[in-house]
Amino acid sequence: MKAQLFAFGLLASLPLAGLAQSVEKDVPQPPATFYTPDFQPTTQFDSTAYCAETTFRDSLAGITRVFYPSGALRQYIPFANVYRQTIHGTLTTWYEDGRMRTKEDYYNGVRHGDLLTYYPDGTLKRRDHYEKGFCGIGNCYGPNGAPVQYFVYEQLPLYPGGEAQLTKELAKGVRLNPRELRQMRSESAQFYRMARGGLNREVDVELLVGEDGRITQAKVVKSNSSFLNAAALRAVAKLKRQFVPARRDGQTVKSHYTVPVYYTMEMPYGQNGGASNPRNPNYFPQGTRRW
Repeated sequence: MKAQLFAFGLLASLPLAGLAQSVEKDVPQPPATFYTPDFQPTTQFDSTAYCAETTFRDSLAGITRVFYPSGALRQYIPFANVYRQTIHGTLTTWYEDGRMRTKEDYYNGVRHGDLLTYYPDGTLKRRDHYEKGFCGIGNCYGPNGAPVQYFVYEQLPLYPGGEAQLTKELAKGVRLNPRELRQMRSESAQFYRMARGGLNREVDVELLVGEDGRITQAKVVKSNSSFLNAAALRAVAKLKRQFVPARRDGQTVKSHYTVPVYYTMEMPYGQNGGASNPRNPNYFPQGTRRW
């Protein structure tokens, strides 16, 4: 199972996701974008909104600055490629009073160099060193500056029972209702392509996992079968347990977690060895769902 965790309570990814869809090369600088603390798009009239402004250095490279609702600078993100969100340089964040919060060195999209974090009073909290995305030597410190037991910088949200339990519950929850089955059969061209391709379908569902581990939002972000979208969301809604929330530098944070939902069907075969007629009103694909 693959998963993606991004933003981690910061606004690095979301403003750029919208920008990549709306800005093309060699055009004037895009206007500022505004986001709520829950990463939802909003307007400049929202007093709780964070403001993200991107400035291009050339047709690809640029810098995004994110500001607190108060106007104080929160985040500085250098990009080698704004459209691909390839971070290159030192990503820096600040507390609202202007004190440094984090410094993260990146090279061509991966961590490479030092990762430093600080307590609100300016005391060093951690020092990690990365080589091509892999953390090597690391140290953590308490508020008084004394060394403490090391803990990882980022931890994905965890489902109780692990991936096996999550897989089991989602597989059990994926069911097509009669309307979705009719929609599938009506898309004859797509159906035949599926048959030739082995009938493997995938729906990527993005979950917003809150600081308490509850799923507060779920949406389809990628799909190659529209008739499976609602079924995948229903399967997510049927999950019986809460996640252990994500953590960043020891603090629980909201996180976006992308889960790919796979659906595999086996074509029924007739006595002559060929596939049964999908136009038969009594025809229903038989098979298995897998992950």
